Amino acid sequence: MEFTAIDFETAHGARWSICQVGIVRVKNGVIIDRYESLIRPPDNRYHAFNTTIHGITAEMTANAPSLFDIWDEMKPYIEGQLIVAHNAGFDVSALEQTLELYDLDIPTFDYDCTYKLTGAALDDICYTYGWELKHHDALADAEACAKMYIELLSEKQLPVFEKNPFKKKKKTAPYRTQLSGEILRPDFDNADPDSPFYRQKVVITGVFDAWDRLELATILKGLGAKINTNISGQTNLVMVGEDPGPSKLQKVSSLNQQGKGIQILKEQELKEILSIVNS
Repeated sequence: MEFTAIDFETAHGARWSICQVGIVRVKNGVIIDRYESLIRPPDNRYHAFNTTIHGITAEMTANAPSLFDIWDEMKPYIEGQLIVAHNAGFDVSALEQTLELYDLDIPTFDYDCTYKLTGAALDDICYTYGWELKHHDALADAEACAKMYIELLSEKQLPVFEKNPFKKKKKTAPYRTQLSGEILRPDFDNADPDSPFYRQKVVITGVFDAWDRLELATILKGLGAKINTNISGQTNLVMVGEDPGPSKLQKVSSLNQQGKGIQILKEQELKEILSIVNS
């Protein structure tokens, strides 16, 4: 019964935008150590949506250490350990992407996920057990995760998890919002016919560093694009950010094998094109 529970909060849609870490070390079923820190994301830029979730702002992390600065402190908790997180896929990929960004070696570790093991939201778990939780505070979430994993390792029969009646209604992140309504109606009359996007049928998928989906769609519509939400044989361009929809990319590949010639633009390529268009 030895493991490390970990939780990260992020500043915006990119998983490398870690702005807070909470770590709880457990040995023989007892919490023996805790570590927490605010972290300055690489660009110290925040989406308002993320701030509404965890309350952290750019002002709060302006003078905080980067993950690079504190990695030597964090690494012993992680390297060669069993890492446990609630929705571990997110936290592990956030760590790996941030280490890659700073050109730091990714340590070897195993990991497990309390969400997959319980199928319950963390605040519902805490409500059921009567544990206090300051949700979306990284250390509080890591400690709740640690307590849940101790319960799982004890092989006790788990309770039926009750829904927390006090939880806030979940909102949809703006960078994941499904585009609909007016943004899908093209405005060719007010767009420059010489724009590289003029009358191009465009699909946006994934999370972008520089824009949320509506912002990017508005920019492209202003340049004469016809924004679509689904890939078809009529699609001309697909804007691809981080964590794109795999079914969309598979559809692009299948259609291109049929000779459709759908072009994929990643964020850096799109930035370069827009910088030329706007110069």
